[in-house]
Amino acid sequence: MEPIDVFKFCPRCSTSLKKEKDHLLICGKCGYEFYINAVPCNAVIIENEKGEIMLTKRKFDPAKGMWDWPGGFIDAGETLEESVKREIKEELGVEVRVDKTIGTYIGRYLFQDINAYLFCVAVSAIIISGYLKVSDDITEYKYFPPQEILNMEVAFEAIKQGIGDYLKSR
Repeated sequence: MEPIDVFKFCPRCSTSLKKEKDHLLICGKCGYEFYINAVPCNAVIIENEKGEIMLTKRKFDPAKGMWDWPGGFIDAGETLEESVKREIKEELGVEVRVDKTIGTYIGRYLFQDINAYLFCVAVSAIIISGYLKVSDDITEYKYFPPQEILNMEVAFEAIKQGIGDYLKSR
């Protein structure tokens, strides 16, 4: 099946949507305007005492088996900080305190044949309690020297941009 960039049918009446603008689809029957917005997510930079940065290995596609930042999607009704704490607890079993915002990044995320737009907020965080353990949708975690990450093949290009921004902010 060919991935699609947008939905094809109106969520209100199921009629085919027609492209009005790059990020706007309109239903010819009921007039519903469907805006193609980015999905918000977080990416978390956790540094150890040696100045190395944690990456996690993805358990599922997209980019299964590749290194990525820990983090994930921001749920409806959730703040950025709440989503960071929830995702890190789910993936790594520890409690964190969000330190600072590193930057915002855009990208694409192919999931179940939908090629969604992403709006990712990268933050640094500090582990405040618990013991690291692999869980949820990762298979491994490892700390890497930042310069090594810049030369690695990673799950998403924004990782390298974010690491560069993080190094400038230290």
